[in-house]
Amino acid sequence: MRTISELGLEILQIMLRKFQTCDPQAAQTFYQVYYLETMQHIFAVVAECSHTSGLTAHSQILANLFVIVEQGLIKVPLAAEVQDPAQNLLYVQQFMANLLKTAFPHLQDNQIKVIIEGFVTLDQDIAGFKEHLRDFLVQIREATGNDTADLYLEDREQTLKRAAEEKRKIQMSVPGILNPHEIPEDMQD
Repeated sequence: MRTISELGLEILQIMLRKFQTCDPQAAQTFYQVYYLETMQHIFAVVAECSHTSGLTAHSQILANLFVIVEQGLIKVPLAAEVQDPAQNLLYVQQFMANLLKTAFPHLQDNQIKVIIEGFVTLDQDIAGFKEHLRDFLVQIREATGNDTADLYLEDREQTLKRAAEEKRKIQMSVPGILNPHEIPEDMQD
């Protein structure tokens, strides 16, 4: 059974994809009102030290948010100080820099610059984006003395699941290894 957080992340992913293909006026209104707030809240959740699940979904959502602004899909200014929507990407980068600087004062300006440049550069490479996000989380957790092992938990669980499936396939291919009650009914004679 899916947890509520996983379901919420999935709904947000679907919603962001739908806004890319829906009525342009509705999409622009949504972006103008909720884009920065959504990005800020996703970062807050993923950076929370007690939060340990959904790194893949968070990565996909954040990457999609960066793609939306980078590709110029937002045709309205994201803030009052943005006069030209073409400046939205620069504004988002500055917004994120201020957000990270405020939330993580131990990070140096050059670290923040590299983190944000990585998010923009890797936004179309989900695996690379996820690794970059994980590196960022490791940096902030190490500085605060928190354990970083849980950042790799999701990947380890998937690896173990694949290994168990492979082992099961091998066992099913060799007659006599599995007990008859372990064999699926469609495989029995």
